[in-house]
Amino acid sequence: MSEPAREDAVPTTGPAGPASPPTDGPTPAVGTGPAGLGDAPLPPPPDEDTGIGYGPRGRRLGLPELLVGAVVYVAIQGLAGLALITATGALPSAPVLLAVSALSAFGAVAVALALRVRSLAAIGFRRVPWRTIGLAVLLGLAVWVVSRVLIVVYVSVTGDLTDPQAALTQFSGGAAAAWVVLLGGLAVPLGEELLFRGIGYGSLRRFGVIVATTVSSLVFALAHGLNVVFLAVLVLAVLNAVLYERTRSIWPCFVTHATFNLTSFAILLIAL
Repeated sequence: MSEPAREDAVPTTGPAGPASPPTDGPTPAVGTGPAGLGDAPLPPPPDEDTGIGYGPRGRRLGLPELLVGAVVYVAIQGLAGLALITATGALPSAPVLLAVSALSAFGAVAVALALRVRSLAAIGFRRVPWRTIGLAVLLGLAVWVVSRVLIVVYVSVTGDLTDPQAALTQFSGGAAAAWVVLLGGLAVPLGEELLFRGIGYGSLRRFGVIVATTVSSLVFALAHGLNVVFLAVLVLAVLNAVLYERTRSIWPCFVTHATFNLTSFAILLIAL
């Protein structure tokens, strides 16, 4: 005759299974660490390891954002430039040219981002340590020095002495100089980095780092013209692509670009 089941018997997890001890707190989340143990997060899914180009709910920048951003950027610059030249009958001053350049970049980013992703994180709005910002300043100065060498080499080989950015020197007075520094040294670098690294590199990142770096850097350099500054701008673009890939943040790219531009404007103002 079998004994009746005791009320204080400890339940088991199955036949000959170990006892399940009671827990006083909440059940730990499964898979919160390596092999589901510990407090470290699980590794991210494939192709999302960098987070570059990704917004919420898995939305990702792609060719639609790339194409729309390019069209809007060219359209704003072309239409605004045509309207200003038609209205004034002359080439706009340096502050106006820089304002149009910044407006076209920011406008292109806004329209491209509004298509599907709608997330600033997708274009690199992420914090970085201050030491990274300091390194970006040093890199910007280093690239500026390298750019002077590349310009000398270019002129020695081609004999081309044309200055594609001569229009940026067409200003006079303290107020105009301040606008040139503010727009050309800060607004334009931020707009261009958001467009060429945030949208451009972020949209191409799905094809791999080499493709994204090569294409986005070449387009950025070509946007500044096939001239004396082409190689210098290309070096800056490749460096910022690497920075963006390594930090996943647009801010080091912006600081490097701004340092490069501000150094150029400082030399220009000293020479005037």
